Amino acid sequence: VLDSPAATAAWTDFPCVLKPALGGSGSANVFIAQSAGELAALAGYLLELSPQVVIEEYVGDPSSEYTVAVLRDMDGGLINSIAIRRAILGGISNRLKVPNRTGRRELGPVLAISSGVSQGEIADFPEVRGACEALAEGLDSRGPLNIQCRLHQGELVVFEINPRFSGTSLLRALAGFNEPDLLIRKHVLGEDIPIRFDYSFGTVVRGLSEVLYPSEPESS
Repeated sequence: VLDSPAATAAWTDFPCVLKPALGGSGSANVFIAQSAGELAALAGYLLELSPQVVIEEYVGDPSSEYTVAVLRDMDGGLINSIAIRRAILGGISNRLKVPNRTGRRELGPVLAISSGVSQGEIADFPEVRGACEALAEGLDSRGPLNIQCRLHQGELVVFEINPRFSGTSLLRALAGFNEPDLLIRKHVLGEDIPIRFDYSFGTVVRGLSEVLYPSEPESS
């Protein structure tokens, strides 16, 4: 966490991601710095918006980003998990996209930050789900837990954890993984929810629709 532009001098891992410590939902005011000069300039700008700025190493290529839900009941028992490999390079799912100028080929030709609008592929992804389930167990989470991560050189790197129902809950529900419904059925209605129940695999996409609201006719 940075609280002054001068504090960026000690940072040497590029590229890196900067974002406000508070008020950064939906990837608002999130930037990528690829050099010390960019880092100092962006930190100075963000510190005008927030008293503290979070700095993180940028890892993985854009095709390796996942949003994962691990659902545990209110007694701490695992119900199930689901992972979506996010498609973040185009349209409403992209917040920021810049050419990779660092020379680090393992990151791909483009560096990208996803927006808060998720879409992508739902599949088994056992290496991703297994690591996230272990993380949830270590945290002793209860109820919903949303984990944002990238798979980088065989290692899962987590960059955000949200202990709540996330904006991706609707996409999961379309696949048969309805988190609020499952918890209500288990803890309110007393139903027996099978552990690791089946849900659908596939690709979930989001789009925009155009709507015309006619003007009221002017009175003569």
